[in-house]
Amino acid sequence: MTMILKYDKGFDSDCAKNMDNIIGIHDKKVKKIILEQLQPNDTFINTTWIFPDKDLVDVIKQSKAESRRVFCYSGPDWDSSFTPIERNDIRIKQFREVHEIIDQCDVSYIGNSLGKYYFSFWLDFVYTHKDKFQQFDPYDLNLPLKHYMCLNRKPHSHRVMLFNNLKNAGLLKYGHVSLGGDFVLKLPLDITNEEGDNAVNSDVGGITNDITTLGHKDNWNSHFLNVVTETTDFSDVFITEKTFKPILGRRPFVILGDKNTYSVLKEWGFDTFDDLFGTGYNRIFTEDRMLWICEVIENLTKEQHLDKLLYSLKPRLEDNYKNLLRVAEINRKKLYNILDK
Repeated sequence: MTMILKYDKGFDSDCAKNMDNIIGIHDKKVKKIILEQLQPNDTFINTTWIFPDKDLVDVIKQSKAESRRVFCYSGPDWDSSFTPIERNDIRIKQFREVHEIIDQCDVSYIGNSLGKYYFSFWLDFVYTHKDKFQQFDPYDLNLPLKHYMCLNRKPHSHRVMLFNNLKNAGLLKYGHVSLGGDFVLKLPLDITNEEGDNAVNSDVGGITNDITTLGHKDNWNSHFLNVVTETTDFSDVFITEKTFKPILGRRPFVILGDKNTYSVLKEWGFDTFDDLFGTGYNRIFTEDRMLWICEVIENLTKEQHLDKLLYSLKPRLEDNYKNLLRVAEINRKKLYNILDK
């Protein structure tokens, strides 16, 4: 009897504890939903943290020989088929090798790439855990407000570059800013998120992997603008809990992320506050989008009444929150019918 071929080593096998942490548990639920929609002669490949090995080669050979449909899934991390050729680190090279193998077949990508099978793992994740983000009133302001918050755990290159831009522009003093790794800058006040910390392999300087809360109330309620530095700036469209936090926490935001991030948010119906911050997110190069973010913050430093401005935005912030719940329901329904079975 023909059975579904599976290659599923990525997220679960990279670290044994990943299987039972809060992200791994949600990942298993999502994969189960997808697998239940596959046909017996289909192939399922989990591309999260994938690497080339004999098992993958064998799965592709069999899939090719049997003319199977091949579905590549990316959920908790970005779609590795988007591998920037100018980056030469070992993991990126592995991704390119992997997809040279996979692309021998007719492949469809499920998850973090635009198209028929796009859905957001992290939108479903935050929707599942939305009540954990609402432990306090985000309008109970702690004055005076910092102009912005920009929190960074892993020191990805685009985050380090933005940090340096903020520093060189003399803007660090206006914000709550953190950065992990060799550049460790921690917030004076912070919380520990054990369920998030249990989902990662390293502590990058002790900065918590805060994936299910808004962080310390005193920090959140003393900032105006949320500056989101997404996980990637080179993928197709990988939107994580980082982007959804300011929507759950009722703050205006600007995002440094993938090229399609804003187009997806607009398609979903979110207010991106273009009237306040402009559309510098449309700039082609990441470096230019960083300059736009610095320009936004620089302009905010001239604002004398950030609290009044924030309160004036309350109807729009509440509409964004309600829209997140609406879009999350649509996203979940799509997941259950992702293959139009």
